[in-house]
Amino acid sequence: MKYLCMPSFPYFRKSRGVAPPRFFGKDDFLGLIVALVMGLQHALAMVGGLITPPLLISNLGFGTRPGTSPPVPYSSGNPAETQRYLVQASLIVCGIMTFFQVLGVRIWKTNYQFGAGILSCMGVSFTTVPIATSVISQLMKEKGHTFEEAYGIFLGTIAVCAVIPMILSFFPIRVIKKIFPPIVCGITIMMIGVHLIGAGFKNWGGGAFCADNWQHPPAPKTCYLPAKYPNGTSYMQQSTQCWVGPGVKCGDPTKTEVFLPFGSQEYLGLGFLVFVTIIFLEIFGSPFMRNASVILALLFGYLIAAVTTYNGQKYVITDKIEAAPGITFLWTTTFPLGFYSPAIIPLMIVFIITSIETVGDTAATMEASRMAVDTEDGTRRIKGALLNDGISGVFSALATSLPLTTFAQNNGVISLTNVAARQAGFAAAFWLFLLGIVGKIGAWITTIPECVLGGMTTFLFANVIASGIKIIINGDPLTRRSRFILACSLALAFGVELVPQWATLNLWPVTPGMSPGLRGLRDAIILVISTSFTLGAVVALILNLIIPRDASTAPTKDNLELPELEEKIIAADKSGSGKDSGSYKDELSSHEDGGHNMVPPRQEPPAMVAADATCKV
Repeated sequence: MKYLCMPSFPYFRKSRGVAPPRFFGKDDFLGLIVALVMGLQHALAMVGGLITPPLLISNLGFGTRPGTSPPVPYSSGNPAETQRYLVQASLIVCGIMTFFQVLGVRIWKTNYQFGAGILSCMGVSFTTVPIATSVISQLMKEKGHTFEEAYGIFLGTIAVCAVIPMILSFFPIRVIKKIFPPIVCGITIMMIGVHLIGAGFKNWGGGAFCADNWQHPPAPKTCYLPAKYPNGTSYMQQSTQCWVGPGVKCGDPTKTEVFLPFGSQEYLGLGFLVFVTIIFLEIFGSPFMRNASVILALLFGYLIAAVTTYNGQKYVITDKIEAAPGITFLWTTTFPLGFYSPAIIPLMIVFIITSIETVGDTAATMEASRMAVDTEDGTRRIKGALLNDGISGVFSALATSLPLTTFAQNNGVISLTNVAARQAGFAAAFWLFLLGIVGKIGAWITTIPECVLGGMTTFLFANVIASGIKIIINGDPLTRRSRFILACSLALAFGVELVPQWATLNLWPVTPGMSPGLRGLRDAIILVISTSFTLGAVVALILNLIIPRDASTAPTKDNLELPELEEKIIAADKSGSGKDSGSYKDELSSHEDGGHNMVPPRQEPPAMVAADATCKV
């Protein structure tokens, strides 16, 4: 505990480093108190990422439809209450599915299991946020649905598409990795972070709604309004009857008394305070504080906002907290389930990408837990995590929450604390479930000022970009071929991200005679190519399959790696059949002698060879 909680002073320390704490394996006993403390650290490391997706999605329910008089709200109910519920539903679902992930139940009379059976936690995936915002916005603005109806339609579509991780859990791991190599996954994850940075900056400046309506002064403009052809087909009709009103001021009257224009100094300052606090904790914080720096910085920024005022007006009011129920659960708020076929292809891409993330994150957790990965037991645990991802996706959709995936943040906690015991995972599930059912906590989360939340989420989304870059670099040496794939994919992905109307206005116009089936296909294709990370993923996947590999990287006799030759010599000597080991030794000597592929003899202990094999996985 001293190691975890004692702050560090790197500029005044004469000695280098401190002794690491004792390591606790998967099935080691921690005791109740230590397990609760370790579980709380895992929960705190996750909670900032868990609450962000439902907050971003529920923000779409605020505001009114343009051009309506009197103003017609997007939400049919109380959007603030819906936001509180979605935050708590995500915490409850994450707690439940984390329990099964850590438990790891073997399926009777099979070689499969449900859950990884290690200290691996489940969290709401950021990957679905761009698709969710795009689909829900389109359903509300073009189809006329309320937020509750649009969100229910999206949930129904998720429940259908979530079977993909279940199907992939029965595929050999090598097949999955061959079809979706690191270059494809890395590009996709990086573009997800780029897309989400915009949402973080909108919140940092005061809020997403006022960010989209900041223009001054009132002036007429050409715009596009929803209209319908005689056959009932909807389309966007050009109109000059739109007016740009005086910029909408930021602020939700249910949680603040301060209303300022977007990008005001006060908003930027509060968000910057959170951002700087994260940096400060990284430099001076204890291991515990560094690992939970995101939520600690958020709490500090919230505290400053709560105790300060602007011209006597409060940044934070507690009406929501006082009106919230003491205890709540799932399905206290429900949404009518539906299905939106154009979202199938983008969601399939999303679930494939989250499945690849799950494979890597589970392998990383096993390595941090000092467990062998490239074994039958390791493969079974990875497939169990994939199966849990699929079941979690279906369950979370039916439980009114966004789909879940294996969280990577917990790997850092294991490495810092040296605790890989499953007891800590069960404790983390308990804390997440407890935070979800206490209604006051969910209400408190929804009172966090958007600018404070934006300072935190911008850092989180930048970490998503860094994760994508890391996957690309670690999984590929960036040969000429991979750089070409990277350049082509990012060219289109960044272009669509910066200029989304490039693919949405006149690429495939809607015509009066367009059938519903063709319209659905058109909407699906437009949704894929107008979303940066789905377009980048599709381009990278296709190019990776059709572009031949460089000859210098093909496995030929001239560039056969020395470890492979050594293994062939040993196998030939043991079997006594097949190719004579002497011919392999001749190849080995040609590598060690003065050939053009001269390689020094490899002299490593067996333990290092095993470690290398594990790290490759």
